[in-house]
Amino acid sequence: MLESIIVILTVCLVLFGLLQVAIVYTGQEVLHHAAARAARARSVGFNDWMVEKAVRVASIPNAGERLEPIVLNHVNSGIPANATPGEALDIAFSRRPVMTSPAAAIESARVPEYLASENYGRSTYILNYEEWERGSITYDIDESFSEHGTIHAEVQQMFPLKMPFAGYFYPFSSRRDENNIPRIRMKGEAVSGNHSALYLEK
Repeated sequence: MLESIIVILTVCLVLFGLLQVAIVYTGQEVLHHAAARAARARSVGFNDWMVEKAVRVASIPNAGERLEPIVLNHVNSGIPANATPGEALDIAFSRRPVMTSPAAAIESARVPEYLASENYGRSTYILNYEEWERGSITYDIDESFSEHGTIHAEVQQMFPLKMPFAGYFYPFSSRRDENNIPRIRMKGEAVSGNHSALYLEK
């Protein structure tokens, strides 16, 4: 019994650790994508608010729980209450699987409206997420090379480590937030040509 417990704990430690490493790697790629969207938004002449919205939309996979819109996921199986087990099984197998939930469809429909929002106050009632509200995702644009040079964008995030035993895999680089969740600082970078001056008037 004792040996089984030791083996199970070791296997769980390895599996949870590998899963956390994979999540961190995916989150890093999302930040690189968000940085690329920020650089492109600035390169075509968008202002700071437009760049921030582009960063936020691109970083939705890292943004945590959705706060707005609040959608209750009511699952309607479409199986009559008085159906026999055989009839219910036939109905279930005849259904075609749906890859997107109604909540995801509503969320996707809100993205264009969010990108068109005029200010932060209005945008939070259109689309908002836990990490956006917390302010853990930030960006920086460096245009210091030259007027017709390049733009360097960097997106940073204090990324939460929510898998069990995550602290064993990131012991030195993690710090805990107010909810005792360990977080690590990650960043994504991208470079784009600064060509807005070619077609925008000063």
